[in-house]
Amino acid sequence: MAERNNKLDEISNQLNENILAVKGTLELIDTSVTEDELQELLHKAIERMDVIQGLSNNMLAVLKNCFDKLGETKK
Repeated sequence: MAERNNKLDEISNQLNENILAVKGTLELIDTSVTEDELQELLHKAIERMDVIQGLSNNMLAVLKNCFDKLGETKK
């Protein structure tokens, strides 16, 4: 149980880190000066969103595993 909690905490922390990074990147986009800077910042934001999507999928898989195990113990 502690291992699952640790895994969920780790994924949650990674999600928070990436969400804050995307927010910061989007705030920088608002102040970007050149087209190249804007393009680079958008690319970084898209990469972070891909990471967030992967982490969300991992978290859902871990949660599903937890619920499956809970269901097995109730039988």
